[in-house]
Amino acid sequence: MSQIDIQDLFNRSRFPSGWRLLSVILYSPLGIVLLLLRLLITLTLWLLAWLLPDHSLLRTFLSYGISFAFGIVVRVDASSEPRDKQTRIIIANNVSVLDHFALRQTTEALVPGVWELPTALSNALGSQKMDMSSKETLIANIRLFLASSTYSVAVQPEFDTTNNRVALLKFNSWPFSIETSVQPVAIRASRPDFVPVHLTSLASTWWTEVFWFMFVPYTVFTLKYLKSKQNPEHEVLVREVERDIANALGIQTSSYTVSDKTEYEKRYRMERILNSARSNRNTPNSQVIHSMEIQRMVRQVSEVLPLVPHNVILRDLLKTRNVDITIANILDGIVTYTPEPNLPVQPTVTSFGGTQQNSTKDKTLGTSSFQEKKAKMIREARERYIKKHGLTDC
Repeated sequence: MSQIDIQDLFNRSRFPSGWRLLSVILYSPLGIVLLLLRLLITLTLWLLAWLLPDHSLLRTFLSYGISFAFGIVVRVDASSEPRDKQTRIIIANNVSVLDHFALRQTTEALVPGVWELPTALSNALGSQKMDMSSKETLIANIRLFLASSTYSVAVQPEFDTTNNRVALLKFNSWPFSIETSVQPVAIRASRPDFVPVHLTSLASTWWTEVFWFMFVPYTVFTLKYLKSKQNPEHEVLVREVERDIANALGIQTSSYTVSDKTEYEKRYRMERILNSARSNRNTPNSQVIHSMEIQRMVRQVSEVLPLVPHNVILRDLLKTRNVDITIANILDGIVTYTPEPNLPVQPTVTSFGGTQQNSTKDKTLGTSSFQEKKAKMIREARERYIKKHGLTDC
């Protein structure tokens, strides 16, 4: 497992750069027409699923209709191993929000989900509603489903998508504790070269992903069955299957988990917000609004931490954009500063351009060391913060 930068696992943009973007622009009118037609078909399928009783013919019709509505074509790799009918747990990597449909088409397996859908539609999509309130509850639900149904269950232990070009997210081990035998499936997906729109992009929502499935002409899913694996030690089994799927895809395994992706997405969103804020501040009106809002937040922090210099508060607020986070950063020592001398009872006069401060020293603090001043100030500030927010259990 080599060192991999987490940003290499995801597409920051959905679109290609350079001249290839021109083909997407030229295709757009046709893509919009196709999108509207597919939305109409999807609505019709939804209504039919609600109005008609569940039946095998309806499921087949819905399956073909969904294939067109999402532009999905499913193929099985010619070099695949045979489907092991005795193995009821399918383990696959995660490349898109519609992997479950491709898995349903080829493996006759359903993916646990939480959607409240008509039975026929849910089945055609490859989803099975289960209680996912906890890991233990879900495992029990899957075992009960396997005992009472002829369907298999597919689980994608990455629990989120990657760009499928560099490495997998680290597999979670609990799906391998359901049964001692699993069959791995390696999933690839591609779109036509003349509309090179990526299947996923960082910080995208599920409905945005579905939108682009309907916009592009088609998306080809290619599934490759691998040899079934059996091992009563599920912590060993998970690593073996993870390695086999990565090898089949020609990519690596990694130590990054779905939690790491979540944190990376948060940083990415914050980066976009800050960049947008900086660009918007170039207009006169935005500068005024921004300065007023920052001043308001500086005053709020100063009410709780009156000895912290305004320039220190301002500098951290420009990073966090959040009063509570800045207060916590100061109290926890993340933000360092030299305490201001105690101010008199009269209010301090502030302006955006600068600050007027009375130079009167507090006699008690004046005889203390710097560390004693800071410790006392933090203690008093914490007490004011707790009292202000009603945090009685701190």
